Amino acid sequence: MKQTYDVIILAAGSASRFNDQLEVNKIMLPLGGRPVFDYSLSLFLEDESCRKIWLVIRQIDRQALIAAMQDLYGEQPEQVSLVIGGSERQDSVAQALKALADNAAPYTLVHDAARPFIHTDLVNHLLEGLKGFSAVIPGIPAKDSMKLVKGDKVIQSLYRPEVRHVQTPQGFETTCLIEALNKADADNYYGNEEGELVERLGIEVKMIDGLEENLKITTPLDYAFARLLVEKGQLS
Repeated sequence: MKQTYDVIILAAGSASRFNDQLEVNKIMLPLGGRPVFDYSLSLFLEDESCRKIWLVIRQIDRQALIAAMQDLYGEQPEQVSLVIGGSERQDSVAQALKALADNAAPYTLVHDAARPFIHTDLVNHLLEGLKGFSAVIPGIPAKDSMKLVKGDKVIQSLYRPEVRHVQTPQGFETTCLIEALNKADADNYYGNEEGELVERLGIEVKMIDGLEENLKITTPLDYAFARLLVEKGQLS
């Protein structure tokens, strides 16, 4: 039997790498007849083990997101609660954790709304991994040579077989995730993603295989590629 979990879906990013002039949040862009954010939202709504969905948004997008959910589901699903995010990803996760703190599920997943092509199998593998670890994250092998760079100088060549591109959703024991965020806040430290924050606790993080198709829509090229995949029927 799968563990009961909550999920935090992050949709409060500034999309600065997408297009500074974009008037609509990229997660609201159409993809195969529905907005980008609904691909992951609908997956978690359909998972009976997902107890609660915390959708972290920008205040400016609140009414548009509510209207979109009403169009999709007739109303805002009872399972979904909206949380206004912070200026950074880490701040947004912290806001969601505050909202769920009084009635938290044993496990919490954190997912980017801009990754529409996740799969139930990936969620199941994360939850299976949490039976033996406090943190489980997905990643895919690097295809290109990887360099550690500061400024315009190469500091170190990384051994490609040991390098992974990290994805979401990431899975955590809720208490572990809260502890990691609290320590980062106390240290005034901002990480790239939640797995990194757990590493700072000295806790082992399990890596599982991610999905090649689990791309993040970060640039206009990513969006064009996602649309092509859907239009060609390769992903839905």
